[in-house]
Amino acid sequence: MTDSTPTAEDEKVADYLDNHRPTARPVKKDTGVSPRMKELDFLLGRMTVSFDTGVKMEALTQPIMGGHYYQMDLKSTYADGSPKLEGKWIIGWSEVDQHFESYYVDTLGTLGVSTSVGWQGDHLEFIGEHVLGEVGVRTRSKDSYVPIDERHFKLEAYVEVNGEWKLYDIQDCHLTPLSEL
Repeated sequence: MTDSTPTAEDEKVADYLDNHRPTARPVKKDTGVSPRMKELDFLLGRMTVSFDTGVKMEALTQPIMGGHYYQMDLKSTYADGSPKLEGKWIIGWSEVDQHFESYYVDTLGTLGVSTSVGWQGDHLEFIGEHVLGEVGVRTRSKDSYVPIDERHFKLEAYVEVNGEWKLYDIQDCHLTPLSEL
């Protein structure tokens, strides 16, 4: 059983339900795209990625929903060129939680949610929980982005094993900006 003491969130929801018809226009006005989304502009465009495992990936990242979110559509192949997976990664800024929130799914069964507070010095980390489709388990994950130059960055992917971050793979990422496509 849960504590029945109402929270501020509960009171807001109760007020909305009691005083606003569900079909009425939202009380909150659209405040526009968060300027924090600019922090992720390094992902926008066509990307070619080489993994340290030999896997190759091509991805296209574009703004969606008026720029409130960025969506990456990706396809990867094994080192021999045979198809590996197709996936989607959607990222947006949560004003309520004051962090980026991302959602990932792919055809191997990998899926999950991760968050990031944004750039911390020279790197950006997304940490969350994912089902690893190839392994068939749920685990915590961390993706760490490190810029090399304006069109090149490295991504180090980690999974948590026995309370420690273990390297899962390293990705070398090269980007062609949307303006050049």
